[in-house]
Amino acid sequence: MASRSEVHVFTAVFESNEAAFAFVHPHWEPEPDEHTSDEDYVAWEDRNPIWPMKEELGGLRIDADFVEVIWKSGMVPDWNYLESRLRAVDVLGISDGTAPANTFVLIDQTAFGDAKPELRSTANLTYRGCYPSVL
Repeated sequence: MASRSEVHVFTAVFESNEAAFAFVHPHWEPEPDEHTSDEDYVAWEDRNPIWPMKEELGGLRIDADFVEVIWKSGMVPDWNYLESRLRAVDVLGISDGTAPANTFVLIDQTAFGDAKPELRSTANLTYRGCYPSVL
């Protein structure tokens, strides 16, 4: 029988779903046009993709396919969704003492491959811990 995966849970506040996704997932600046110098093109390549969350987490190797953003307008995150992913006792523990937030960032342990990173809170994310997934 395969063991269940673990999920790292962060909470955060973002102005919009788009802002949350832009912070949590990698994205590229628009590609320079054909008149751009080689030097400027290389500089563009060097700074892309832009991935603020990865930078805040210390540049860890993260597979973005295993990162999930759950944004909800207002100042209450989507507890119902979290309850669908984690055990009730774990959700209760996360909800106790949670600072105002409207976003969950869930990173499946699979995103780190074989690595076991020591995650922490950052300027934009509050680390709530690692929990067994019920999925």
